[in-house]
Parts: sequence; structure tokens; C-alpha cells
Amino acid sequence: MTRATHGLVERVLEVAASDPTRPALLSLDHECSYGALAERVGACCLALRHRGVQPGTTVAFQCADEFPHLTLSLALMALGCRQLAVASHESGQAGQSLALQAGASLFLQDGDAVELAAHNPASPASGAPANAGWLYLSTSGTTGRPKVVMMQEQDLVAQAPRHILGPQERFACMASVEHNFAKRHRLYCLAMGATTVFLPTDRKRFVDACLLLGVTTLHVSVFQAQELLGLDQVARLRGIRLKLGGSHASHALRQALIEQVTPALYAGYGTTETGAIGFAEPDEHASASVGRPLPGLQVQIVDALRQPLPQGERGEVAVCGQGLFRGYLNEPELTRQQCEAGWFYTGDIGELDAKGRLTLSGRADDMFVFNSMNIYPQELEAVIREFPGVQAAAVFPRPSATHGGIPVALVESADPALDLKALRRFVQERVGLRCPRQFLRVHDIPRNSAGKIRRERLSVIAGGGSP
Repeated sequence: MTRATHGLVERVLEVAASDPTRPALLSLDHECSYGALAERVGACCLALRHRGVQPGTTVAFQCADEFPHLTLSLALMALGCRQLAVASHESGQAGQSLALQAGASLFLQDGDAVELAAHNPASPASGAPANAGWLYLSTSGTTGRPKVVMMQEQDLVAQAPRHILGPQERFACMASVEHNFAKRHRLYCLAMGATTVFLPTDRKRFVDACLLLGVTTLHVSVFQAQELLGLDQVARLRGIRLKLGGSHASHALRQALIEQVTPALYAGYGTTETGAIGFAEPDEHASASVGRPLPGLQVQIVDALRQPLPQGERGEVAVCGQGLFRGYLNEPELTRQQCEAGWFYTGDIGELDAKGRLTLSGRADDMFVFNSMNIYPQELEAVIREFPGVQAAAVFPRPSATHGGIPVALVESADPALDLKALRRFVQERVGLRCPRQFLRVHDIPRNSAGKIRRERLSVIAGGGSP
């Protein structure tokens, strides 16, 4: 596929040429203009070439530092590479597994990544290769290992106007660049010629930093929204535009944000595969909707046979339009299952009202969301079963207004001395933050006649589990 004439890197270079002093990256401690960013990306490209990186090379990297992370990511795009960022909170084993799954020939650890991105500025990146840059985004999978969503940089460019108003915007996320949605928002800003603002992790400085750095839009997850409400002097952000995503936002949470933070609240819905799909606008929070489909997207509600359903009927949400992902890496069958004739079948259940607004009611499968992370029970169950003495496992969500669904694991074992603390450490080393927060030993996990777990019974059984 030929490189897009207006890919993400090209857009950065255009702004660097026309308005080089415009702020691209901004924090309390640093400012990087578009001109300086283009030079840093050019220097990073040269350093990567010296490491043997060529167009088409797949590179995995870990980098928690925001500025070098984005510099390195842009340089890999400029070289026409395929890139996978591995979060620093992933265990070493999990990170290596992801890099192997992506086919990475080079895995840059945090120190290497920072060093490459810190090379002395050179001429701006130029001479774009024929290949477009690819972005690999890791997300939880149903097969016991993460799925990797594949996107090209022009897909991010297509998604960007749905998220960023224009070049005048100063956009900040409460999450770090290591979170997929936060990284994509950083890149959306650059695609639109806007300024991406990095806020301090010290929440005592958070409100002051937003005001001092001129943040116009702040993006938070439902979990982070609770933290935002607890900040001192949060009412000083009254003039900010607040975007809320990550999981279902209750009416009570929306009202609290409107009353205590800002009336300019936009509650949204999206997926890793599509980016944002809809946002309920400030005058739409009386309903539980997530708004109408954004420009460039179509939404249908379909039945089990993927036939369109009439307005008001509940079914699976399907999305079609510009900027959707290109498939799941090394998962052709899963890609075929989820994508058909240009439509992506999300697995989410919802309905459209007479005004075209989408309201969600849950998942078609067993996935649930915990602190904005997709949790797939089968993935965790496979890891738990690897522990000595465990015969079977079942994971389910314990509802929480703050966290979404808190993962709880039922563990079937005949060993009364099974060390549940050791089991938790074992699982946490392999799945990181997705580890269940509670493990309960039970004698039998409920199953149907076909041997499948009766998930509707798990919360009842958990009441009698021995801690």
C-alpha cells in the first residue's frame, strides 16, 4: 500500500514548515514546538537507522516518559515501520511475549528508547518511504493472550477530527501515554496541528497545571472521573471541556461532573478498533445515551444473523466508516468473524432511538470493563489453571460504581491448603493489572450439561466461597 500523501508525520512536518514555533508538546517543565519536534524526529530516525531499522521493520519498545515516547513513535512512522509499545507495568515475561507475538526484530527497553529519542536535533524527518507506518495496539484477548489491533497512520488521521476540534485546542488526558486511548489522543492532536498537554502525576498540582498550561479539553475515564471529583478546587475548571470515556458512565456520575466540574461534559463511547464512535453532548445527559454516530461513521443495530433491526430494538452494535482498524495481528479468523463487508461488529449490545442516539446495555459475550481495561474471563482462567493444585477456575465481575466490574476468581481445588496469596502473585506476574482482586476457593464450579460454566451462577456461588 502506498503511503498516504497526508499521513500523520506529513501533517507534523507541514505545521513545522508553516508555523514552526507553534507548541506541539507542553508540560510544566518542558515545551516542544512543531519545528523542534520535527528536528527531534529526524534525529531519532537517523539513530534508528544506525541500529539497523529499515522500512517494514517491526519494533517493540517500552518508554514511560511522554516526550521521548511520542518522538520515538513518530520516528518509527516516518521510517515506515511497524511499532508496538509495551506498557512498563507489564511484567518482563508479558512484554517479551507481546514483542514475540508482534514479530518484533528489535525490543527497545525504557533506557534505550529515551536515549534514541534524545539524540541531538537534526534536519526534520524527510524522504518518506513507500510504506505507511503501522501502529500495533495491544488489547486483552479471549484466547489466553492479548489481541493486537493493527492500524495505519492514515487511520489515526481519519479519526482525529472526531476527537480534536482544531489546531487551537490544548488537549490533555489524565492517563499516561502508555494507555492506548491516551496515546491515540496525543497522536490525534499532532494530526490536527493542536497542542498535547502533559499534566503532572502529583494531583495536588493538577488543577493549577490545567489552568497554567491553558488546557481547553480534558479527557478522563470513568474511574479517573471519580478521582477528578475528589480534587481540591476542581470547580476552577468550570470553563474546560470535559470528555468522559472508558466504560459506562452512570447518570449520577454525569450529573456530579456537570455540577462540580463543568457543564461542558461529553460522555462518549468507542473501541480500540474504531476510536470514538459517539459522544453525548451537554444537552443530552437526561438520557443514558452516548450520542449520535460521529462524522464519517455509520452505526447499525443487528440481530444474531447480522440483519439490521428496527429503531428501538436491542442488538449488537455494528460500525462502518473511515479510520477503522485493519485487522487483528496473526488472527485472520477472528478478523473475519468481527469484520464483514466493511462493518465491524463490536460485540456491544445497544439500541438507537428516534433521534439516532445510541444507548448501550452491555456486552454480547462475557467481557467486562475494569478501570477502563477490557477483562476477558477465559484469558485469566487459563493462567489460573496453570498454578499447581488448581483444577478449574471461573472469573466474573463484582459490580462497582467506581471501577466498573472488579474481577473476582473462583478457584476449584481439592487442596484445602491451597495458597491463594501465592496464586495471586503467580497470576499477577503474568497478566499485570488485569489480575483478579479476590480469589475464592470452591469445591465445584457450576457447569451445564455441556460442561460450560454457568456464569450467571458465579456471584451466588461466591457468597459461599472460602477465602
